[in-house]
Order: sequence, then C-alpha cells, then structure tokens
Amino acid sequence: MKNISWRHHYLPVFYLKGFTNQNQKFLIFDKEQNRFIKKGKEFSPSSYFFEKDANTFFKDGEKDDFLETKFLARFDDKISNLFEQIQSSGPENKFSVSENDMPMLQNFVNLMYWRLPHRRNDLEEYLQKEDLKGFGLFVKNEDGSTDENTIKFEEKLKNDSEFKKSLGFLMSMVDTVKMVNCRTPLTIQPFIEGLPYVCSDNPVLFESENKPKVYEDDFIFPMSGNMFFIRANKTKEYNLVFKLLVDTLVFKQAVKYVSFSDMRYYHSLNEFYNKHFKNTAELRKKIFAYIKENDTQQNL
Repeated sequence: MKNISWRHHYLPVFYLKGFTNQNQKFLIFDKEQNRFIKKGKEFSPSSYFFEKDANTFFKDGEKDDFLETKFLARFDDKISNLFEQIQSSGPENKFSVSENDMPMLQNFVNLMYWRLPHRRNDLEEYLQKEDLKGFGLFVKNEDGSTDENTIKFEEKLKNDSEFKKSLGFLMSMVDTVKMVNCRTPLTIQPFIEGLPYVCSDNPVLFESENKPKVYEDDFIFPMSGNMFFIRANKTKEYNLVFKLLVDTLVFKQAVKYVSFSDMRYYHSLNEFYNKHFKNTAELRKKIFAYIKENDTQQNL
C-alpha cells in the first residue's frame, strides 16, 4: 500500500532550518494566544508551519498526495540545492548565482506567498472573478470549441474543494510568467552575524498588504536568518538596523506562528517596535521608502 504523506509544510523544512539556533531548533510564539508554546520549549523545523493533508486529494475514499510529492517537493528540492550553493558562497563571486538562478528564486518567492494558508481567500476571490483562465487553464473540447458541457465542467471545477488545493501552485506559475516584464533589480543581501533569527507564517514583505502584485512589486524575502532576497532599486548599503526593521515586521505581520532562535529577541523586537512605531503601516512605510532610494546616505 502506498505511503501517503500528510504533514505538508507551507514553509519548507529546508527553509526553516535557516532560522534555527545552535541546537538546530527554534522557539514558537503563538501570536493569537500571545505566548510561547510550552513555555519556550525548543522545536525542530519539521514540527511547525505545516497543515495536515493540505495537498492531499480525497476522492471516492482514496487519497493521493501527487501535488505534494510530484510538484511542490520536487521544486523545493531544487531550491534547497540552490540555497545551499548560495549559503556556502559569498558576495565576492555573486553567491555563485547565474542569471538563470534568479528567476528560480523569484519563482520560489511567488510559491511561498501563494502557498500560505491565509492566501486561500484571495485565491478563491480571484477564481470567482477571473474563472479558470486566470490560472492559465481552459476547458475546451478536442477541436478547441466550447459548449454547454465545457461550461458545466468548468463550474464544477470552480466549486471542487479538492481542485482548489492546487490554486496556490497554479497562481505561482502564472505570476512567474508575468514577471518577465519586471526590470527592477534582484539582490541577495547578506548580514554579518550578530542578531538572532526570526521567521513567521507570513514571511514575504510587500509595500502593500492588500493584494500586492507579487510578480512586479518591490519585496523583501528573508532567505535565512542572516540573508535577504530583495527586489528594489537599492542594491547596496543595507545595514543591521535595516535587518532589525525587517525582522520586526516579519514578526508583527505574522498571522499565528512566529519562530525565534532566542526568546530574548522577541522582547527586543517588541521593545524596538513600541518605542519607534505606532503601527505596522508606519514600520512598513519606513522600510520601503528606504529600499526605493538610490541615495545610500538616507538614514533609517
């Protein structure tokens, strides 16, 4: 009997390993409960940021995890190898990243954004507005024509809860195609060791929280605890204060779970946020105003 996976990570385990402490673990803060899980117990990366059977298809009493194992896992494996290559290299040789690698990293950001559980409402809304064609799908007869039967079948798909599990993956592919016209520079920005690490269930930062154009808008994506992938005109002069700002927003824009490599960093980020900002909109504005500037003398 086929062994079906069930623990489906919306943040891949290889990615989460980049935010762990010296024990290869992290602490989990529950934002809804406003407390650390099990009083600050350390957890392995595989323990959180997943949903049970999120990518499992159920039909007629049978289960199939092909979306997880044949699509998402395979892509994650390729990206994992690229991450290892980048992290074992350095800026002096551009992290050994080729021009072909950058689109793959961008595709990963797209996928990370759309596979997050709280994006399902956006995907559902987009499906109802744009139909299947918005996801690059068309229901036609063999001769390319459409009729009452094709229309009925499309409506059936649109209302199929199992089919909808694939929408995040499909949308990431569509966004990647749209990305061809974007000319804003992509930069890998490392930081010297010094600050602890933070990650959350909402790790991609955009200037607008409300339906950003993932394939076009400036973004900041933490690749690990000490490295960011950035799309912006500003390509250098990022310092530890900038990292502190980004870490704070990654924490504050979380939906439910936040990981910390050190509990003290939770208190430091809270104190920093409460001292300097009234709300996350103000923090977000400051971050994105900075990355839009080519003037490296602008103060944070």
